[in-house]
Amino acid sequence: MATTRNKSPKNAAASAPTSQEAAAMPSIPAPVGFAFATEPNSPFSDGYSIAKEEAALAEYMAGPMSETDPLYDRYIELEDRKDRLERRKVEFDGRKGAESVVTRQEARAIDALGALVDEEVDQMTIHTKEAYRMFMGRTREPGKEAAPIIGGRRVAAALRGLWVLTGYDNPYADWALLRHEQTIDEICKRLRRETKEAESLLADLKKKGLSFSILQSAEPKVLNLGYRSPYGYAISTLIVEFDYFVRLQKTLARKTLRSDDQARQAISELTRFIRRVFNETARFDRWLTREEVKALSRSDFIPESGAEAQKRVEFASEVFGIVPSEVFTGKLHPRHSRRRTGDLTAAERHLLQTLGAHLDDIAQGGSGAGADQSDAGLV
Repeated sequence: MATTRNKSPKNAAASAPTSQEAAAMPSIPAPVGFAFATEPNSPFSDGYSIAKEEAALAEYMAGPMSETDPLYDRYIELEDRKDRLERRKVEFDGRKGAESVVTRQEARAIDALGALVDEEVDQMTIHTKEAYRMFMGRTREPGKEAAPIIGGRRVAAALRGLWVLTGYDNPYADWALLRHEQTIDEICKRLRRETKEAESLLADLKKKGLSFSILQSAEPKVLNLGYRSPYGYAISTLIVEFDYFVRLQKTLARKTLRSDDQARQAISELTRFIRRVFNETARFDRWLTREEVKALSRSDFIPESGAEAQKRVEFASEVFGIVPSEVFTGKLHPRHSRRRTGDLTAAERHLLQTLGAHLDDIAQGGSGAGADQSDAGLV
């Protein structure tokens, strides 16, 4: 307990600040007088606790209040403390939390800062038809039975859609992005491995006195990018690495270091691998953005969530199977996400763990039809 002196009445203001606010605001000098409750994170130098004093005086403030009551002085002090703290908070907000050596004009200039933009236009240069088709895709030709080809531009849009859904706490969007990231990482590892092998072969010949140049387009195409999600740029990285890989394979065939069939087979295998990933990612986007399931979130998995929520869960489970518990609880999460986990309470985290364990039990009993969960290396 500490002491303080009596104050004149003031209007009630804000309640006690959080520990973060207390740490950010300067300590308020303490007066002297009578006993009051204290707390460790108080913004007052004497440890005065607004929250504890409100609790202690709750019955008195409920009325009728008498000025002759011994608690009246504590009530006056409480109102004064609230008023002083509110003024400090207004000053703190007005100065944007800046230190005292910073002028108010300098502090408020932070609001005038614009959003970060690219210094220059992002561009991608493509040399081969194979890579350009990989980026562009192809719709179904009228009158033909050939299936359409999903291109990089379409997948970039699908990834953005899934990325947006993560902001609604959609566990299937997290799962889709994770699966995409894992398989694309495997593709990039293979591309870099085979690219390094081809470069090593050319480097060995150069050491022996034979220098071969790598094929490139006489008129490469430069495309402006400007994606609206981080995943679009990852797609462009994949496309240019695939483009360079194709150039190397065709260089080896042109310089008779590999046969035409070997070069075609290497390019064909990577093409099929990439398109399979593109197809799966687009499939997740196509189904998860349907109106009947678009609002799906982790809260829908709570038994008391209601009939509409249960329908969304059933729909997603039937199409894709049971979402892995490690994805549902957030133990595994995509590289980029709009989901905010820092605001979760301890009770909400416990509920996620409980529901995740329940999903594990369901999965062990047999997962539903949908996305193939047996792919090696995929969650």
